[in-house]
Parts: sequence; C-alpha cells; structure tokens
Amino acid sequence: MTSKARSPSMQQELPFGVRARRKKRKLVPEMKPIFLVGGILVLGLLFYVWQHVQVVRLGYQVERLRAARAILIQEEKGLRVELGRLRSLKRVEGLARGRLGMVNPVPGQSIFIEESGEEQ
Repeated sequence: MTSKARSPSMQQELPFGVRARRKKRKLVPEMKPIFLVGGILVLGLLFYVWQHVQVVRLGYQVERLRAARAILIQEEKGLRVELGRLRSLKRVEGLARGRLGMVNPVPGQSIFIEESGEEQ
C-alpha cells in the first residue's frame, strides 16, 4: 500500500479506521462585514425583482381591464341604439294599433279642457 502525503499538522499516524476530526471553521472577523453587505445586496436585489414582477403583473391586469372596458362601451352603445329604436313613436303607434286595437279618435270623442295658467 502506498502512503498518502499528509499535511504538516497531521504528523502522527492514525490507527486504521480512525478519521481525523476537522476543527470547525469560524468566521474570520474581517469576513462578517462582507457577508453582511452581501446579504443586504441580495435582499435588495430580491426586492427589486419582486417589485418589477409586480409592475409587470399589474400592467397585464390594466390591459385586461382596458379591453373589458372597451367591450362594455360597445355594448352600452348598442343598448342605447336599441333603446332609441324601442322608444320610436312609429313603433309605439304600430304596437298600439296592432296589439291593442287602438284607432284614431273620431270627431266628438275628444274633449279638450283648457288649462288655466294661474292657480287660485
């Protein structure tokens, strides 16, 4: 068997099956500010991305609402045209004569009452 080269800190031979324990690495005091600044930058970047996604999402929602508004405006115009057609005097007269059997009054059937302009 070939022997592996070991670091100078591991000068002594270890028995078969025994592993050397590694010391837990602690943060070097100089690294703490770097990690803090890095964390703040990452949080800032995540906030920027979230904000951008929200703006895009709201933009799509605004476009959907504009399209729905345009459809409703067209529907309103159509309903106004239909309302005007339903209110036309020719149509009302045709319904009165056809469905209700109404006719023009003959002379003597009409009574005219004069309206007085002053109330007493």
